[in-house]
Amino acid sequence: MSGDAGPDIGGTDVGGTDADVSDVGGTDADVSDDPDGVDPATALHEHLAATETLPVKREAGWYLGEAQALAGDVASGELDGEVARERAAEVRELLAAFGETGDSDADDHVAAARKLADRIAGRPETGSKSMG
Repeated sequence: MSGDAGPDIGGTDVGGTDADVSDVGGTDADVSDDPDGVDPATALHEHLAATETLPVKREAGWYLGEAQALAGDVASGELDGEVARERAAEVRELLAAFGETGDSDADDHVAAARKLADRIAGRPETGSKSMG
């Protein structure tokens, strides 16, 4: 990055290394705007999109691309709640399929995206499982 902090997502700087999502909202599976005006689905997609130009490992890049595509569907607002939760769970599984990305900024975005996907899916992370 060239010193640009990037867009601010609900108090979370997506260009820096502070990927805390504590301000994102409640734990329900509602993907609409929360009372603070932060849409967790949009934040999820933006965190994943922020990894596009970062030098990540090839395997991580594949999973990130797939996760970003699914997150884009969730952020579109065109899915009913249950489908959005299922897609968020798929994002969570994709992000659990690899360890580090090889880039600390990307790792921060992935950590934030994992928390957001958990929140949107509406249940705590239970580990990686087959998407089967």
